[in-house]
Amino acid sequence: MGTKVVDFSGGGPYVFKVHGQIRHRTSHIQSVNGQAPQYAQHYVLDSTQATEIRVNHPDNEQCNIRILDQIDRFFRQHNRLSDTYRMLREVESRVIAESNEAGDDVPVVNMVFRCDLHSDQRRYNAPTANQIAMVFVNSDGEHPFERDIRVYSLNPENPQQPYINIKILSTNLDPMAYPILFPYGEPGWQPNWCCESYQGAQGNQSRVNVTMLQCKSALTAVRDDFNPIFRAGKLRLSIRTSK
Repeated sequence: MGTKVVDFSGGGPYVFKVHGQIRHRTSHIQSVNGQAPQYAQHYVLDSTQATEIRVNHPDNEQCNIRILDQIDRFFRQHNRLSDTYRMLREVESRVIAESNEAGDDVPVVNMVFRCDLHSDQRRYNAPTANQIAMVFVNSDGEHPFERDIRVYSLNPENPQQPYINIKILSTNLDPMAYPILFPYGEPGWQPNWCCESYQGAQGNQSRVNVTMLQCKSALTAVRDDFNPIFRAGKLRLSIRTSK
């Protein structure tokens, strides 16, 4: 998350105050300018290597390396976004090997997250696909569906730009920006999201869709069971402010 944070002194409870626009970003899978891997780039590394990079980050100096390793391995097993990034890396590695063997130029490999999740993905000529993303080995023209986010190994238009802005209306915004709070990569709010019926519910004839405010209010509501978002401390305040 990127923004201009306003610092001010005074008593009272902690307040997260920003000035200007809030931006949420993810990254392509290859770091630039010799920087250490960060954000989604950890998904394509070996688990042990990814944990070592995280524990050596200054912000994590007080973290337990065993817990960081357990979180990383949980993501690799259960998080759907982690699986898509590894899919991109596997296809790219295979394409590079095949191109080198044939003596051809290596084509651009890119992955797109789909918006039209209800369409039949089998009719698209993509080398690899899962429920939420597809990997393409060509970069000519637009893909035959409404795409949400496109990820490259390196941005072909600007190789020095490692970041990708995530649209605020994207269903992948919450799990990409706050992966610890959405460990399975479960989708967040999206436009035209209908409220499911449940026992004792009273229907609203004038509004059948869930608003963004209603969704965020439900996520941060106090419950009898454990709510990771409600217990996220200062991070919870930034989530509520950014939405």
